[in-house]
Amino acid sequence: MPNGIELKFEELMLVPPLSQLLPNIMVASQRYGLLRANSRGRGMEFSEVRSYQPGDDIRTIDWRITARTGKTFTKLFREERDRNVYIILDLDPAMYFGSQGQLKARFGSLIAASCAWQAFDMKDKVGGMIILGDTPIRHKPGGMRGDMLAWIRKVYEAYQIGLRRQNFDYSISNGLEIFVNHARPGSVFHIISDFYRLNDNAWLYLRRLNKSHIVRTYQIYDKLEMEIDGKGTVGINTGNNQGFISSLNKDFVDNYRRIGVHRIHNINRMLTEASQKNICIDVSDPLLGKREEQDTSDSENEVK
Repeated sequence: MPNGIELKFEELMLVPPLSQLLPNIMVASQRYGLLRANSRGRGMEFSEVRSYQPGDDIRTIDWRITARTGKTFTKLFREERDRNVYIILDLDPAMYFGSQGQLKARFGSLIAASCAWQAFDMKDKVGGMIILGDTPIRHKPGGMRGDMLAWIRKVYEAYQIGLRRQNFDYSISNGLEIFVNHARPGSVFHIISDFYRLNDNAWLYLRRLNKSHIVRTYQIYDKLEMEIDGKGTVGINTGNNQGFISSLNKDFVDNYRRIGVHRIHNINRMLTEASQKNICIDVSDPLLGKREEQDTSDSENEVK
């Protein structure tokens, strides 16, 4: 990772799994839509019938076979195969921010690729949407390698376009509304954003998604958005405006931290309530870049 801004297509192709990409976060054993385990329950794909055993849920008893044979039988279920896994990647201009390490949009793109590759490896269909410009970039769910390569290409090209710092009218809130009305029940969602632009309607859409689907959110932020670290003056470029943040005024620093911490923690709290799991990621963490750079380097050596 030379400068934390550049993103190569090869990095998206060789991105490590989430368990390696996200430091200090145990995700491998609890991945939703990435690992499939046999289970008993309703609303799942029927597997087989066997004799009832102590501890089986009485709601799964097959009463028709039980009545016909005079012996108690229970139904076994497993998770539905070929589920749709949707990845929503927010490349709003605010995501193209980073004080050190890398841009939020850059690491978000790596997460989008990692989620897609792992779902593909588990034979799930990968689809999604990239929030960019006035019209979102949509990707129809598909399980072929060609579908995966098309998604990776879309992520790569969208990231490059976003570097031009355009103003967008379309937001992640609009994207959530589309999926609430059209997503296949029981789908898996990976939503990647800083979630700064979610309005009240968007939070309602997110909760509705979580009722009918499995939703995992990735809240990406930069430490400088929470507090000013060190002493001196920091130049800020938002793409449209430029300015400075000074740490010389203690009242300003304290107030800046209070507002920043409240915003990040409040978003975290609301996402935790509206999803299966929310993962907070600070892209200014230097270990994040080193871990990713090492994993990518190892993968390139294996290819060679």
